[in-house]
Parts: sequence; structure tokens; C-alpha cells
Amino acid sequence: MTTIEEAVYFKMVSDADLFELVGTRVYPLFVPQDVPLPAIAYQKISSVKHQAHAESSHLAMSRFQFTIEADDYADAKDTAEALRNCWDSFAGFVGNTQGGLTIQGTTIENEMDGENIGASGQQTTPLIVVPVVRMDVSVWHFE
Repeated sequence: MTTIEEAVYFKMVSDADLFELVGTRVYPLFVPQDVPLPAIAYQKISSVKHQAHAESSHLAMSRFQFTIEADDYADAKDTAEALRNCWDSFAGFVGNTQGGLTIQGTTIENEMDGENIGASGQQTTPLIVVPVVRMDVSVWHFE
């Protein structure tokens, strides 16, 4: 069975506009230091299971936070627009012949600009600041 995390990854790398900008540079938890930018990190920040009377309905609402890192602010905002279009009011099957998951619906909950501080390439190089856009998306799905 496909997990919601696998479905989220597959949805992003399968979106043509987003793929044009980041390819498969989509990572769980954090963007590695030595990858070309822009890139996206994703993490599940909460998951609420809904009850139906005395037992589980198997319906869950998982909230994901996406962190877009880019070389400059314009690239971060362009990537954020593609990510927003990927997730805005999406519902449907995500997967391939080996498996998948049906997403019941999505809602973009929040979007904010910021920065990340990290090492540029080699550990001996100085720290750099990169612009980021963070986006929170609620994803309804069955488990």
C-alpha cells in the first residue's frame, strides 16, 4: 500500500510545471546542502484521524509543510506558484501501476516567505543565506 508521504512525493514529481523547475529535487525533511536549487523539502507536520461513531472512518487529514529553497527570491516565488498550482484544490488518484492512493481533496492553508542559513557546498566555505517559501497544505485521504 502506498503511504501518504509516497503519494505526496509522486504528485510533485509528476506535475509537469513543477518538474520543469525542480525535477526530482524533492526531499523528505530537508534539502541536502549540495544539490542545485530550486529544490523542495516536505514533511508531515500533523495527521488527524476522523472517527465514525465508535470506530475509525479511515479518513485522515494530513498537513504537510513544503519548504522551497532557491538561489534567489524570484526563483523561490516562481517555484511556489508552481507548487501552489500542483496542490490547489486537487483531488484524484496519485500513483502508478505498482500502487497508489486516492487523495480526496487538498487545501492550501498558509504560505510565508523566509530564509535558511546553510553551508555552500563544501564544509570549509562560509555560510550562505538562501530565500525560502514555506507552504502548508492539508491533504484529505483514506488510510
